[in-house]
Amino acid sequence: MRKVLAMGLTLAMLAATLTGCGSAAAPAEEKKAEEAAPAKEAAPAAEEAAPAEASAKDGGYNIAVLIPGSVAYFTATRAGSDEAAAKYGCNLSYSDANWDAATQLSQIEDAISKGVDMIAVCASDAEGILPGIEAANEAGVPILTFTNAIGTDESGTVDGVVSYIGQNEVNTGKLCAKIAADLLGEKGGKVVCIEGKPGTFCQIWRTKGFEEGIKGTNLEIVYKQTGEWDKEKAMTIAEDILQKGDPVDLFFCQDDGMATGVGEVLKEAGVKDKIKVVGLGGSIQGLQALKDGIIDGNTFLSAKEEGYKAIETCVKYLNGEKVEPRTIVDQVEVTKDNVDQFEGEW
Repeated sequence: MRKVLAMGLTLAMLAATLTGCGSAAAPAEEKKAEEAAPAKEAAPAAEEAAPAEASAKDGGYNIAVLIPGSVAYFTATRAGSDEAAAKYGCNLSYSDANWDAATQLSQIEDAISKGVDMIAVCASDAEGILPGIEAANEAGVPILTFTNAIGTDESGTVDGVVSYIGQNEVNTGKLCAKIAADLLGEKGGKVVCIEGKPGTFCQIWRTKGFEEGIKGTNLEIVYKQTGEWDKEKAMTIAEDILQKGDPVDLFFCQDDGMATGVGEVLKEAGVKDKIKVVGLGGSIQGLQALKDGIIDGNTFLSAKEEGYKAIETCVKYLNGEKVEPRTIVDQVEVTKDNVDQFEGEW
């Protein structure tokens, strides 16, 4: 069995500077995205939406966009954000917190001091940047969250935040539990959970959703470990478990990059036919891994749509329009039977 040579934060090194390019997902006027829409239909063409009124300020609104760390997913969200900014004539400034709450707090303070019109933040820590919300409120700078919400409410809403744009993470966890239960059948089995970055909103609530989703089934979680959204770390976890010889029937990974790595380890060890792998997200490599039999179950969500809607919602709010406290972009199940309907964005 191969041993992983690198255990550093591989994903963080993948994209020190995110690039925003490509076709962006477009806005849907309804609060909730269509649950069964495939990737090619998940985000309607941008030109179909009626643009918000133009900004009263010369040069458009200035919006600070704060991301938690440099992973491939945020390349796709940035593509959507950039598309919305181009359409609505606003200016975006990006900052990367490198998964550090203190850094992201400083970035919020910096955005306030620069006099931005609004802040859109994807939180590096669900509770660690709450003081930043208070600071923005005191300064009169509206703030919105997307993808990774803030606070302890599973809805993603919190006092002082204009709106949350993203998925219902508990429902995402429950969907993955359903996929796992379908794969193992009535007999069930032992499950290893490989989680994302500790303390992030999605890590916390995906775990809760999965645990709730397996109640009443014969699935049993026997081990949980953080892979920190890092494929190589997930591979190391899988290798260690196989070396111990503990019985495992299924790996659930909180993104399909980690799931792909686990599937590769299982295949190399000659046990892939005995152990199932479930991921989520619908990345380019994750969808291909499902086609190739490296993983057995997946989901899809349009990261571009999240990024687009985040900026569109900022513009609407600044124009004095009513915005919903949250806009849900759903994960949908992807199987070997329908995988060709979906196109990865990151």
